[in-house]
Amino acid sequence: MHFEGSFSVPGKAEDVIRRFADVPRMSRCMPGAVLEPQAEDGSWPGAMVVSFGPKKINFKGRVTTAVDFEALTGNLHGRGSADMRAARIGVKVGFTLRNDPVAAVPTTVVTIVSDAELGGVLADFARTGGDAVANVIMADFARRAAEEFAQDEMPQDEAPAEPPRQQPVPLAAHALLWAVVKAQLRRFGKWLGIVR
Repeated sequence: MHFEGSFSVPGKAEDVIRRFADVPRMSRCMPGAVLEPQAEDGSWPGAMVVSFGPKKINFKGRVTTAVDFEALTGNLHGRGSADMRAARIGVKVGFTLRNDPVAAVPTTVVTIVSDAELGGVLADFARTGGDAVANVIMADFARRAAEEFAQDEMPQDEAPAEPPRQQPVPLAAHALLWAVVKAQLRRFGKWLGIVR
């Protein structure tokens, strides 16, 4: 499953890259992510919690990251699995940051290229609606990152106090499925010529 996209966040790229290197902070922007303390080998154990109605499934795994502050680039590699019909996932994400030359205030354009290998029950899901799912997750991540970074751009006396640490909200499978349905309907509408 391949994804390419870009989004904008407040701040200069030289500052934003340091925020991207803060793995615990970035994990708060990823829907469903749960991060544990960094391991001795430099990796980050964690999980992705996905809810199917009242039932929750934990995909446990490990993430490694590398950031090049001068080149304004970085990458993330993650692997995880769940005890649900041998569901497993491997993800490679590369990101590049650049200052937006036309923005009125300092703004960074983040370009992401991601490849995911899904196995077990997830493989069929990826074939039927993987692109739509990736787009929904990335859009949610972009919105959360923009909100998170906007706090850093506020004057110190206006910035809200850091909220108490809360349990992460699980990634809702029904929302992803609805996004897949909407994408398929939009594609069908374009084929019929009634949606542009």
